[in-house]
Amino acid sequence: MKILHTSDWHLGQSFMGKSRLEEHRLFINWLATTVTEQQIGAVILAGDVFDTSTPPSYARELYHDCVLQLNKLNCQLIVVAGNHDSVSVLNESKNLLATLNTYVVTQPAWDEAEQAVVRLVDEQGQLAALVCAIPFLRARDMVRYEVGQSGSDKQLQLAEQIQRYYQQQYDCAQSMAGDVPIIGTGHLTMVGGEKTESVRDIYVGSLESLPPSLLPPFDYLALGHIHKPMPVGGNSLWRYSGSPMAMSFDEANSPKTVCVYDTEARQVERIAIPAFRQLMALTGSRNELLKQIEALDDEQNLAIWLDITVSEDINLGPFQEKLAELCEGRNIEVVKVQRTRKAAGLFDGGGETSTLEDITPEEVFDRLLMEKEIEASRASTLKQLFNSIVNDQEDQP
Repeated sequence: MKILHTSDWHLGQSFMGKSRLEEHRLFINWLATTVTEQQIGAVILAGDVFDTSTPPSYARELYHDCVLQLNKLNCQLIVVAGNHDSVSVLNESKNLLATLNTYVVTQPAWDEAEQAVVRLVDEQGQLAALVCAIPFLRARDMVRYEVGQSGSDKQLQLAEQIQRYYQQQYDCAQSMAGDVPIIGTGHLTMVGGEKTESVRDIYVGSLESLPPSLLPPFDYLALGHIHKPMPVGGNSLWRYSGSPMAMSFDEANSPKTVCVYDTEARQVERIAIPAFRQLMALTGSRNELLKQIEALDDEQNLAIWLDITVSEDINLGPFQEKLAELCEGRNIEVVKVQRTRKAAGLFDGGGETSTLEDITPEEVFDRLLMEKEIEASRASTLKQLFNSIVNDQEDQP
């Protein structure tokens, strides 16, 4: 049997005010075609089905449409929740989707381990693999912290519980496996995983990443959360599949793939995903940028999205008007215009007044700490608290 591993779809994402619906629809159609061409028997979606805990109705519709397409192809689907996913949203259709060969796991199965071990069968109805379907393990589902515990004690306690749960699920699968491979899933940061702008730490304040050595010896480990495809710990069979499309401009030039694991050969190959839309980040002087944009090939089906950074301290208003004129009637959309930090004069007060588009919330807070002349040790504590608040707000609808 061939098993396709994908993750981090982020259905319903609003990208600087722009919907990704058409890109996601094209990806799901491509996925169905790939399942047919590659004779895929099962798909594992390793977390972050949706971009927010309250996905728009069109995103839920697209998710269910994908389930129907895969079911028609007699392809089993395993979905585990990611840190962006709402447990209640995924659970609301869980029982219905089970009738369509789709298995959704949102929380750890501490008391009924076998409920989260999925049997994958081949066309002859024979057991081909067992999947320990492990979602993003939220700290509140894993540990109960005590008053006065230090940060390092909390990290250790959470790491021990994550290790214990993975071992429990592996042992359960091993008792059922015979000689078929055991596949694990996970939505977390493993040591050595390379993050991008659109990925933030998911165990903020407790555990930022987990050493691979803590996990049992899965034959294949299907990971999500890191958007760049890569192996973990030097093991080619423990992998992040990466997101199917660029979720931020710094991912625009990274290859996007799915992974296909062959249970007989016990080998994995990567299949490239087409870039359904071009995201381009351009930097330069006013005149250099205008020339670059004028020379762009805009014959693609979907409009090119541009992130423009001006290296000169100019008035952005007239420049944006010129950009609008240049892009009118072309398949190009400018989604962001900013000056470089140096040109914006963020901290020295020079140049034109910076805008909120020029700086991040963390930089605003850093500037406030400097202006108030907060002493270093207290500033460090305040920054940690502020970053926790920012991360908590990003989890909110």
